[in-house]
Amino acid sequence: MSKWTFRISGLIVNSELKLPGVSPIPCPINQPDVSIRLRRVPERLDHASEQGPGWELDANHFLLRLAGIGAMLCTRGNTVDVDPAPGADPDAALPFVLGTCFGVLLLQRGGLVLHGSAVADSQGRAYVFCGKSGMGKSTLAAALCQNGTRFVNDDICAVSLSEAGSPVIWPDGRQLKLLENSITHLNLAARRRGAVRPGVEKCYVEPPQSEPAVSEGGACEPLRLAAVYILDNEKLCRQIVLERLSPLESAQALHRQSYRRRVSLAMALRGSQVTVTAALVSRVPVFTLTRPVGLDHLAQTVAELQAHWQDLH
Repeated sequence: MSKWTFRISGLIVNSELKLPGVSPIPCPINQPDVSIRLRRVPERLDHASEQGPGWELDANHFLLRLAGIGAMLCTRGNTVDVDPAPGADPDAALPFVLGTCFGVLLLQRGGLVLHGSAVADSQGRAYVFCGKSGMGKSTLAAALCQNGTRFVNDDICAVSLSEAGSPVIWPDGRQLKLLENSITHLNLAARRRGAVRPGVEKCYVEPPQSEPAVSEGGACEPLRLAAVYILDNEKLCRQIVLERLSPLESAQALHRQSYRRRVSLAMALRGSQVTVTAALVSRVPVFTLTRPVGLDHLAQTVAELQAHWQDLH
């Protein structure tokens, strides 16, 4: 029986395991969108259509196996079954449940899933920051939240379409994942909430904001996507450069920034990724954001972005 309830990417999640880095909501739901359970899973999928290092998938399932940790089975965008390895702590699988598995669940449910962090302004307009690992997406989101914006989500950003066809994203109860140097630079030590997982130098950090994106009761509303920024840190760059991409360049860039790109590509024709991407590039500007390397330039980046938002609107 599920013990905890969470809101993740707009979905109500009941879980038999307490999820790290996510704030629970005090309202158990009998019919959640997603269930996370401790269950035995098969050794292999009988009709796998795609395979990769440690994973395989078919039309309805995604199976992930991690040596010494266990196996996880994602089914039809509704369940994640966690099968710990013999003698392994079930909690060791949870960072992968929240990462790869939840990204796959969102793909199974349709839509576009980006590897990015997001914030929103006071008008409810959302801005997503994509980029390779180590580009500082989460750090930039944290810094913006210290300067008047609202935290939306971190690492996994699912884009869907409203009834009117506009691209939207959903806020959730996840926390930031920051390196120690970012925590120190932003003076967020008091908000540190524990390591993401052993061997990884990132910690969960409560977002620095006065108003939570998700209420204590779990209520939230979708936010209109106003812009996407592809981050690039350049050692020789002396100033911040913003360059708008053409629709074709935007579509190509969004594909490169998709979460777990190989899995995303394998599942592209089963969902609505193409439809959502087409709507996004026709309605939402996509920019490259080139900036100098280092935390010393973070405040400058925040100021440039907030000025850029004023010009956009």
